Amino acid sequence: MILRTAILALACAAACPADTLTLRNGQVVQGTYMGGTARTVKMQVEDTVKTYDVTDIATLQFTVPASTASAKPGTAGAGARKVPADPREHL
Repeated sequence: MILRTAILALACAAACPADTLTLRNGQVVQGTYMGGTARTVKMQVEDTVKTYDVTDIATLQFTVPASTASAKPGTAGAGARKVPADPREHL
């Protein structure tokens, strides 16, 4: 059971892209953005959630999940509708 869990965690780590937080001191943190406040940002790094003050952050880059990046336009869900290129198509 432990081996199966370890393999699953390793597969997810390889398949799941990470968000990247770059601090002003040059440190780069890769993990999953977990939210924050007006003054802090929370990142899940491995199995812990770390909190960073916004004054220490240089950049925060989000990685788009592969399933969202490869989705075709107009397939966002049941509520999605096609917007015509020509407004006269509504008539």
